[in-house]
Amino acid sequence: MALPLLAAAITQDAVLVAGLTAVAYVPWMLLGLPIGALVDRGRPERFVLWAAVTRGVLFGVLALALVLDVRSMLLLYAVAFLLGVGEAAYDNASQSLIPRVVPDADLERANSALVSVERLGQDLVGPAVGGVMFAAGASLPFAVSAAALLVAGVLVTGLRTPAPVVEGRPTPRAVLREAADGMRWLLRARFVRTIILTGAGLTFFTQTWEGLLVLLAVGPMGTSETVFGLMLAGGAVGGIVGAMATAPLVRRFPQRALQITALAVAAVGNFVLAAFPAPVVAAVVLSTTSFSFALWNVLSVTIRQRLVPGAVLGRVNAASRTLSMTAAPLGALAGGGLAAALDLRAPLWVSGLAMVVITGLFVAATRDVGALSERN
Repeated sequence: MALPLLAAAITQDAVLVAGLTAVAYVPWMLLGLPIGALVDRGRPERFVLWAAVTRGVLFGVLALALVLDVRSMLLLYAVAFLLGVGEAAYDNASQSLIPRVVPDADLERANSALVSVERLGQDLVGPAVGGVMFAAGASLPFAVSAAALLVAGVLVTGLRTPAPVVEGRPTPRAVLREAADGMRWLLRARFVRTIILTGAGLTFFTQTWEGLLVLLAVGPMGTSETVFGLMLAGGAVGGIVGAMATAPLVRRFPQRALQITALAVAAVGNFVLAAFPAPVVAAVVLSTTSFSFALWNVLSVTIRQRLVPGAVLGRVNAASRTLSMTAAPLGALAGGGLAAALDLRAPLWVSGLAMVVITGLFVAATRDVGALSERN
């Protein structure tokens, strides 16, 4: 919340402000796979520690710059890029770390807890607190973030997992070769590949309309900024509930059936909001879509952790996140083009149709391998 607010306080150039968000995706596109190869070479908790401390230092430097009244878009771009590198390292390593410290039977519960806390911080509490802090003092949210990340780094020092046996030094050529080896493994693993590609499709088509929801809300819906904020909060709560509910749901229903349901709910939600663009409908659709998205994510991560060998898990995690991080901005751009060419509800209709197709393809592609997703 605070970084774009700071950008808007420095410049009114829409391209420069929007570019700040785009820069955060670049590290995933450029470095996601090599980082995955490095995670496979070492102990993931070290990467989690490095990511926490590095990002804490970055926020501390930015807070100090603001105290000294140094404000520069170039500085913000550099910070956003380096934060993106840290995020790529953390996301990748944390998913590889979970199966090393959690028993197999508890993976759903552990991933549910991790996603719930992330959604609570990133989508609900963080934006609200960040906005209040920024209003009180521009440097405050960055200083608090720095302190929180450094504390997180201290907590991680209590974790220690065995180091993998890897031949050779991590030269750039060796890392790129190992990244390619991981991709070759993924190309042969049809079930895991299907899950990753389906997740990228879900991300792409969800982003075609989510970024435009504010225009739909203040336009055809005629809602106020307060009501729009409540709608977004409802979506965040839905995501948290979805993540928390995954472990109990897995104990009652087949995982493949839950995955199919999550995709189908997303498709239905798009059609409902396209047909009935009203604030209450939007709040319900955001909540149910976020619920299904969280359910899909927890199940997908857990299945990867169970089926992918530990020696290549970091690279497969990186491939999944790189695809989703690439799909998100591309989906937003595609949605903007559809809305400009047709109307604001066109992305919802197209997304709904696409999700019906994706759901059908997933059902067909996993019919003969569905038993793999039930392995406990």
